Amino acid sequence: MVFNMLDKYSKYSVFLIIISGFLTRLINIKQPLLEVAGWRQCYTASIARNFYYNGMNIFYPQVLYGGTTEGYIGGTEFHLYPFVVAILYKLFGVHEFLGRLVSIIAFCGGAFFLYKLTRKYAGTTSGLITLLFYTFNPYIFFYSRAFQPESAMLFFSIAMLYFFSEWIDKEGWWRFALMTLCATLAFLTKLPTICLGLPLLYLCLRKYKLNSITQWKLWLFAALSLLLTFLWYEHSNYIKTIDGGLSNNTLSFKYYVFEYSLYYALKLSFYKKVFFDEVFEKDLIYVGGVFLVLGIIFTIKKKEFRYIHYWLLAIIVYFFLAAKEVEWHTYYTIPIIAPASVLIGYGISNSLKLITAHKVTGTKRFVLQTLFVVIVVLLPFISYHKITGRYKAKRLEKDYPVQIAGRIVDETALENDLIIGCIWGGPELLYYCNRRGWTMNANSCSIKGIETLKQEGADYFVTTNQDVIDISVLDYLKNKYETIRSTNEYIIVKL
Repeated sequence: MVFNMLDKYSKYSVFLIIISGFLTRLINIKQPLLEVAGWRQCYTASIARNFYYNGMNIFYPQVLYGGTTEGYIGGTEFHLYPFVVAILYKLFGVHEFLGRLVSIIAFCGGAFFLYKLTRKYAGTTSGLITLLFYTFNPYIFFYSRAFQPESAMLFFSIAMLYFFSEWIDKEGWWRFALMTLCATLAFLTKLPTICLGLPLLYLCLRKYKLNSITQWKLWLFAALSLLLTFLWYEHSNYIKTIDGGLSNNTLSFKYYVFEYSLYYALKLSFYKKVFFDEVFEKDLIYVGGVFLVLGIIFTIKKKEFRYIHYWLLAIIVYFFLAAKEVEWHTYYTIPIIAPASVLIGYGISNSLKLITAHKVTGTKRFVLQTLFVVIVVLLPFISYHKITGRYKAKRLEKDYPVQIAGRIVDETALENDLIIGCIWGGPELLYYCNRRGWTMNANSCSIKGIETLKQEGADYFVTTNQDVIDISVLDYLKNKYETIRSTNEYIIVKL
């Protein structure tokens, strides 16, 4: 009954779901950039702010943790997302919520194209269920309002998959242009999205078979999207070599596959961490994982779903190619939520059809219907619990010391003073201090390390992790240097 109503008013339902997703993501939009992946959010936000302060040169992004250098960062993705935020800074001033807003708008676009793609292959009902699951999935919810490029990456990826499938079916230069643009921007925003070439290749082989090799438009698509991506990453590797250049990571197939992927693939802990702890428990919140399995079972012999199957497989391939990062950083697994949502949507809608269509009566029918209702009701309940849990006062308060200490330094220090931000090795303190300097891991904080950086020009030492640092280090700092502020939550020392 409910699904029939949704089908009848599908246009209004899609609009209502996406608008609801947009509005709920505006809650606490001005909170510090620390609720999820704080280091990544502050890293991206610092690049956006440096574009604004130091000139809008998108080809030379800068970070704060380069010490006395200019902090040019190489070996990274193309920083389109922080550049767009920096443009908004030019128009409206530096406000962190603008970065979140860009992510939220990108989410809305991605959710819309995910619905269109699902409706095309699985029907309207499955499309609406998919849209609901994707919109209010806790992981998607928070990372689609975070100050980082994941939301933009998902938008470009989903739009590319949709327009490519449309072009394969109907052709047309405007579809070709859109799919090429989205592919290029997806690959530039996050290099691992190149793995999505697998479902694209499937559609090509399904239509052209071996004649795919002779299709010049396919070669043009590959050349345009991959050439620009290759040129950027060549330039990004060059940035590491210039004076003041830094490296975020190594863009090397040998480095990832032979030095790390094979190592992690042979560890049982990798499978537990990635596929159970992250994907099943956090990405799919248990119940979604059950319906994903059902969705795969229901569609395994359906050729029209092969495109979605290869999409899911492409993400799993990426998990192994970037095994080190996938195990270390939880948000690396969120791309799997998009294709999983499609199969979950179909799994739920088809389960209901089977229960109502088969001639099951009496106790069996009652048990099956009750079980189905309980499982489906659990989805929004778990999502609501996980989303609201992150907004609880105690959870938010743990982030405040970083922002408070940073604000004090920003108001106290001179414009060119350099900071040692001692937390977990991330740039959070430097970002909120609004100063350049060095990051330091509280676990390895030492007198020698601090004095070495002081000799290089460090003017302040700031930490919000006093409980991790050896007490002798803190006593040394307090006795030898001027303590600007010291509380149970943070300490600021003028070196």
